[in-house]
Amino acid sequence: MTLEEFEDIDKYDELERTVRELTETTEGLMAKINDIESRLPRFESSLNNLRKENEMLRIEINKINENLQDIMALYEVVSNQINPFIGVSKITATSLEKLERLETDYKRLKKTVEELTNDLIILGSLYLNQLDIDLEGIIEDVLEEEIIKSVSGEDTHDTKNNE
Repeated sequence: MTLEEFEDIDKYDELERTVRELTETTEGLMAKINDIESRLPRFESSLNNLRKENEMLRIEINKINENLQDIMALYEVVSNQINPFIGVSKITATSLEKLERLETDYKRLKKTVEELTNDLIILGSLYLNQLDIDLEGIIEDVLEEEIIKSVSGEDTHDTKNNE
């Protein structure tokens, strides 16, 4: 064999190794892509569940806020009925007990709302981090879709089409 034939064999071997490495890399990338594609429906399902849970929590917090406003209105009525210029002896013990109960309920509800708000923030963050969901990206995608819909005239909130 001549020197040129040895060089050609070396080049062929090197080319064969390179092709093998590229094939292995491509197969690895394809496996990762398939893995990501298989996880995508679960992420979408999880995101939809998170949205539903968020809506349920929002409704619950709104109910708590309404109850809190009712208690505050009742507190105002009770406090307006108690005249500070009348002696304590004329204020009945039951009125004072009711007032104390209202204050206790108000503090308890306020604390509950604060705890629920904190829990919601923590749970949302943990859930998004656990699923490795890019919330900002999703928000951007949804906003882009809404902009495209509104520009193209597909706005579902258009009152002309929904009469």
